[in-house]
Amino acid sequence: MPANVKRSENLEKHQTKAELQARQAAEAAILPDRAGCPKPPRTLNKDPVAKRYWKSILERMEGLAILDDLDGEMLAVYCAALSRRDSLHTLCRTLMAEMEQTEAPGERLELVNKLDTILSKLQAHEKILLSFADKLGMTPEARVRLARRRAAQAVQLDPDGDLFGD
Repeated sequence: MPANVKRSENLEKHQTKAELQARQAAEAAILPDRAGCPKPPRTLNKDPVAKRYWKSILERMEGLAILDDLDGEMLAVYCAALSRRDSLHTLCRTLMAEMEQTEAPGERLELVNKLDTILSKLQAHEKILLSFADKLGMTPEARVRLARRRAAQAVQLDPDGDLFGD
């Protein structure tokens, strides 16, 4: 399993000045103001909870240069998945309340089986949400990984730049 990605000020390995400057510039490029944010696709118009998630995520990501118009569809799928997760949580709470009120062992066992099925679906759904968040750059590790990639690209622009010294 690969090691977790670290920010430039937390790195312990030795780097050249050019590598360190490129890494810091790439990390700084993630944080400037964005020119614009993607518009929500029409598919979110039918799901008000997903649309609220869309607005909330964009507000929290303001100032991060991570998302652009091309990421709009993926973000919409992520918001719809968050909405479905909320529905599953509501269903779980309803079944738990129903189970507490039920006295008959047969009915209670049936509710436990339903609850177990829904909880396993919820767990799988949350794993999918975490992978989407990672792909969209919403986790700290994903943002640092993006900065590392940008720094590596900046260093590779001039591979012979260090031949003649400064």
